[in-house]
Amino acid sequence: MWAYALIATGCINWSYQRGEAGVITKSAVVVIPGLILIAITFNKTIAAKLETKAAKYFWGVVGGLALIFAFVN
Repeated sequence: MWAYALIATGCINWSYQRGEAGVITKSAVVVIPGLILIAITFNKTIAAKLETKAAKYFWGVVGGLALIFAFVN
């Protein structure tokens, strides 16, 4: 769910700021962590590590910072 939120926010950000310079880079900062997170879920070994508290905090911070970046820019 978190990965989908990142990807959707990045795509919406790109859509709203399409005419501005550097919008692809700004949107990629939000979309790429979401794509990485979705890719991780397809590997059972790595996906099992997402259940740890450290991984949850890590992806929470990464996603939170990406979303803040999207809303500020």
